[in-house]
Amino acid sequence: MNRRRDQALRAARAVALALFLGTPSAPSAAHALVVIKRDFPELVAHAEQVVIGTAVDVRESTDERGVPYTFVTFDDLSVLKGDVGPTLTLRFYGGRAGRFATQVPDLPEFTPGDRAVLFVRGNGHDICPLVGVWQGRFQVRYDAGIDAEIVADSNGHSVVEISQGRVRIASGGDRAASLPMTLDQFRQAVANELAAPSSPAGTE
Repeated sequence: MNRRRDQALRAARAVALALFLGTPSAPSAAHALVVIKRDFPELVAHAEQVVIGTAVDVRESTDERGVPYTFVTFDDLSVLKGDVGPTLTLRFYGGRAGRFATQVPDLPEFTPGDRAVLFVRGNGHDICPLVGVWQGRFQVRYDAGIDAEIVADSNGHSVVEISQGRVRIASGGDRAASLPMTLDQFRQAVANELAAPSSPAGTE
């Protein structure tokens, strides 16, 4: 684990600890996490697994110390990188523990039925098991206009292309003019990056 990632995780853990010691009976919140900006090659390189899946279960629980976690299980998986079983359960810090509700800003939230491309790293160890927190989750939804599944960022803005390692989002006046990137195109972009990496794994 590199130095900047260590610093980011330490900052995140400090925020999370402060949240857990928050006010009973009301959700706690805090400032945004310190997150390293990741470009597309880094997302692919740093991910231990890259999968396309559908959320089928979301549940809150605590560990033996009473620390709250939210567990999101994905089914209908297509594995683009790494080894994954028939389902994948991701552990996110936060949730309800007795009278306490802990919320960490910027952590992705899921509901059953959500489809996503997930760049997974540190599952079961880190506060967020996705590379770059929200950056490691791309929404997948059906677009009737082109009769295909398309890809959007964590805020729901359509991805239109991946160019020079950057994920380009439709914004402003070009939203209507730019065709959204299909899931098949995004999948191919991941495969291309795996075949000819632009960012060596484990480097910044």
